[in-house]
Amino acid sequence: MPPDLRPDAVIVDEEMFALVTELEIRKALRLHYPVSLLAIVSYPESSVEITNPGNVAEQLARVIRVLLRATDLVRLPTTSSDLQVLLVGARLEHVDAIIQRIRAEVSRHLFQLNGARKAIKVRLGSACFPTTANTSEDLRAQAEARARETPRDPPGSP
Repeated sequence: MPPDLRPDAVIVDEEMFALVTELEIRKALRLHYPVSLLAIVSYPESSVEITNPGNVAEQLARVIRVLLRATDLVRLPTTSSDLQVLLVGARLEHVDAIIQRIRAEVSRHLFQLNGARKAIKVRLGSACFPTTANTSEDLRAQAEARARETPRDPPGSP
C-alpha cells in the first residue's frame, strides 16, 4: 500500500499542533534546519460581529491548506477564528511569499458568517526558529505579536 501523499497541509487540533511544534523544534535544533510559524488573525471585511469563530477558522483552514505543503500543519482552534501554520523547513525569507499567497487566496473567497456569505481579511505574522526565536513558545509568541501589530490593511494587500 503506498503512503498517503497528500499535497496539502494537515489540519490538526491545538494539542497536536503544540506537540508537533515542540518535536519539530527539537529535531530542527539537532539537524540544523529552520521551522517557521505563521499566525493568522481573521476579521470580517465589514463591521459584522462573528458569532461562530470556530466555523470561520475551519473555513479559513480549508482555504489555506491547499497553498501549503504536506509537511506543514494548520492549527484549528476551538474558541477563536485565529489560525497558526507550522512551516517545516521554511526560512524566514521565504515566508513573505507564503503570506502573499494566503492573503490573495483569502481575498477571492466568501465565508459563511452568521448565515450570510461575506468577505474576511487576515493579518499575518511570522517567526522562525532559530533566526528570530529560540523555543517553540518564543516562536508562537513572536508570530502572534507580529500578526496583531500588522495594520488591518497593509500596503499592497488585495
